[in-house]
Amino acid sequence: MAEISLDSVTKRFADGTEAVHAATFTIGDGEFFILVGPSGCGKSTLLNMIVGLEDISEGELKVGGQRVNDVDPKDRNMAMVFQSYAIYPHMTVRENMAFPLRLAKKSDEEVKQRVDQAAEILELNELLDRKPANLSGGQRQRVAMGRAIVREPEAFLMDEPLSNLDAKLRVQMRTAIAMLQQRLGTTTVYVTHDQTEAMTLGDRVAVLRRGFVQQVGTPRELYNSPDNLFVAGFIGSPAMNLLPATLEGDTLHLPMVSFPLPEEVKQRLGDRRPSQLVAGIRPEHFEDAALVGDQRDQGATFTTEIEIIEWMGAELYAHFTVHGDAKVDLSDIAEDLENAEMAGSGGAQVVARLDTSSGATERQPLELWLDARRIHLFDAESGDNLQHDPAPSRASGSPSPPASTGATAAGTQ
Repeated sequence: MAEISLDSVTKRFADGTEAVHAATFTIGDGEFFILVGPSGCGKSTLLNMIVGLEDISEGELKVGGQRVNDVDPKDRNMAMVFQSYAIYPHMTVRENMAFPLRLAKKSDEEVKQRVDQAAEILELNELLDRKPANLSGGQRQRVAMGRAIVREPEAFLMDEPLSNLDAKLRVQMRTAIAMLQQRLGTTTVYVTHDQTEAMTLGDRVAVLRRGFVQQVGTPRELYNSPDNLFVAGFIGSPAMNLLPATLEGDTLHLPMVSFPLPEEVKQRLGDRRPSQLVAGIRPEHFEDAALVGDQRDQGATFTTEIEIIEWMGAELYAHFTVHGDAKVDLSDIAEDLENAEMAGSGGAQVVARLDTSSGATERQPLELWLDARRIHLFDAESGDNLQHDPAPSRASGSPSPPASTGATAAGTQ
């Protein structure tokens, strides 16, 4: 096991393109650390620099306190698990798992001991004599993980290892990987574009956008205190609703309702009062007003027509549209988040997570309650969260691309 430290690590290709910009953070010894972000954000490039498959253009990488910028990948004692299983079809499970030990010229006795131990951990004992063609996708991925485990590396590096599996199997393998990492206690760096994987697996998560580290923190920190609009919109399922807003004195104006800011929100906001804001509201911070009870005076109510209802068994999602006059452009964020509804010019699509006892009905009006205490406020120009200082949790002080391109487009996004 080893601590991995990155200090202003940058990757610049020959044509001048910077895939990773001055990434600075430390992965603790034995930590399960996630690199997450949309396609093309630089997460796999960053992983490849850690393992040594990509050269570092600038900055310093240390493993266990030793600088390894120029150390050959085979000498870094790290094991990689790829998106493709990368196992040999002509070899049995046992032979595939033993392969790196054979290359290292380990004794037959040690090879058998390590393979049997890894097979027991991964529940592959009964499959050791099978060929990959006779295995399921999940079993093949476990074989690939077993080949990494037998090396007893200082760190595991995993590049979207579950993306080729079906949805049900991904959930099963996600749990298996989490339990495996806890049992082995090996430093693990895991790349994914799936924020659900990031939130359920990681001790800490680094969110990347266009090569910049946006924020590093625990899943709970990212969810409850996002540094900027991008993190707010990326983390959470369903995603946070982002709406244009204006502030007059202590009164916040949203497209569907206006209300005085609660005292705790005013305290967090302080004297930061830009002319154009973006308000962030998690779906669960709405509720059917008829079900709120004593908390009603802690928020604001409004009536809207429910367009679509998704019943999920334990809860239901109510979708509706709001319109407003604020001029805030969220198209840049929407493009990165691959959220066309946010970027639309016909109004903002909003989703509310309601109790299943709600009387919500499609194409009928419903009075909704909004918990005003839980609202997030962002600067529409910079994208920064106005209710806390982002510097401590943006684990690097790394520069960040603007989260919004300015207040230019009409209507809600």
